[in-house]
Amino acid sequence: MIEKKIKTLRTLKTHSDYELHCAKSHSKACYLCSAPSIKAYKHWRIIENQFPYDEVATMNNMVVSLRHAKEDDLTPDEKAEYQRIKADLHDEYDMIVENTHKQKSIPGHFHLHLLKIRERLMKFEEKRPCAVFLTAEAKTMIQSGP
Repeated sequence: MIEKKIKTLRTLKTHSDYELHCAKSHSKACYLCSAPSIKAYKHWRIIENQFPYDEVATMNNMVVSLRHAKEDDLTPDEKAEYQRIKADLHDEYDMIVENTHKQKSIPGHFHLHLLKIRERLMKFEEKRPCAVFLTAEAKTMIQSGP
């Protein structure tokens, strides 16, 4: 058995599917250029992530520039429209995520991930001092226990 450490926001299955896709794909075609649009703007569009960050999110879309361009190559009009779109996305998504250069799988086409974060049940099994920043309701839950 071979083991390797990975850093991923995907489930291990989705990450494995992603690695297999990368290994088999000899195409120079850009998925961000060809994926169907969920929503379109003048210079941008929203698409579904083919290999979503499903370990942490229930939804993973991406906002991508229509042009196959790096962030540094975006025009002032493209940047301005992105800022307007970004302001509108806060109601629909929980996070807007940009990978660093070493984590970008498609570095030549600027895009950001739009995530709806997976909810998790947090259980408190012991009584302990509350942090000062917790709400009164959270403090009561912790102090009273399950």
